[in-house]
Amino acid sequence: MATLVFLKLVVNTALRFVYPFLPAIARGLGIDLTQAGMLVSVRWASSLTTPALMSFAGDVHRTRRLVVAGLVMFSAGSIVTAWTGVFVGALVGFALAGLAKPMIDIGSQLYVAARVPYRRRARYLGILELAWAGGLLVGAPAAGWLIDRWSWETPFWALGSLGLLGVGLALLFLDRHDEAAAGRMATASDSPGRQVMLLLAIVALFGFAHEGVLVTLGGWLEGSFSLTLLALGGVGTLLGLSELAGEGVMVAFTDRLGKRNALALGLGVGCASLFALSFSSEALVPAMAALGVATLAMEFGYISVIPLMTELRPRGRTRVLALAVVANGVGRMAGDFIAPRLFTAGGMQMVTIVSAAVVLSAAILVLTGVEEVSSAERARAGTES
Repeated sequence: MATLVFLKLVVNTALRFVYPFLPAIARGLGIDLTQAGMLVSVRWASSLTTPALMSFAGDVHRTRRLVVAGLVMFSAGSIVTAWTGVFVGALVGFALAGLAKPMIDIGSQLYVAARVPYRRRARYLGILELAWAGGLLVGAPAAGWLIDRWSWETPFWALGSLGLLGVGLALLFLDRHDEAAAGRMATASDSPGRQVMLLLAIVALFGFAHEGVLVTLGGWLEGSFSLTLLALGGVGTLLGLSELAGEGVMVAFTDRLGKRNALALGLGVGCASLFALSFSSEALVPAMAALGVATLAMEFGYISVIPLMTELRPRGRTRVLALAVVANGVGRMAGDFIAPRLFTAGGMQMVTIVSAAVVLSAAILVLTGVEEVSSAERARAGTES
């Protein structure tokens, strides 16, 4: 677990530090912010190829090979970005990093799912997800220090080197094969195919709502409150702490509440918080409070979907999780395209109202269509694992 968390922290740092330091990267590459935005979007676009990449690893076996391949690709992308120092090289490097992240994420989730009974799986998958908030709270400040002390390329050299170190750690500490039993199907009365489609739709809706708020957040804060760069950094810290709290709540409570119930609860509270944000978008303190609660609740609910996805088709986990990456990427690309236009037309209030309505739709899908393993099936799955 320590090895997997470290590997995910390295990769998530590369993903998350770019946002606050994108202007510095753009200056270093000699490009404008519009071109720099392409570097970010190409990573989400790369996720559409995830199912093809996952076929390389088979189904639920050889997850160590999947993680190692992702780390090699990630390191190559980071080093190419720093070594070339030009836009085309960075575009290639960011695309490689975008391809590598789902390989490492899915490989880690498969590794845990093959070894932990369903009744306790959310706790361990939640521990893995602590690396997401860690990438913003720990990795991004470290990257900023490296940029300030040396240059914009330095974090990419450092992360590429850590990725290569991670290859050695994965080969040393991760089992070569997954021999644990895969468990049982997660649904009894419904078609597992329908359950998969429902959860994929929920993932896409969440990705749209979450990305829509994030992509307009900076413009809203600068335009409405004239926040300084330091204050914007404080908002980033607030988001990171809210995500960390959401992940901590998942570790502590999702297994007890039930994965479906936790998902519905998180989406419900997130929806209410986004509606509250829409009516407080002109007052800084209430808006930040609503944003913090919405981030916590949606992080808690959204990552609670991961253990559900791992048990829908235990012998087809790779494909299910790969399709979830695609659904998330499609939702986020739609958010990147639509939310700025909503913001231009009606400000942050329109963005948050639409996002809240989308999250409400996802919550309704959970309550009306998603099922979970019964207690008896859960016990049998735990015994087999």
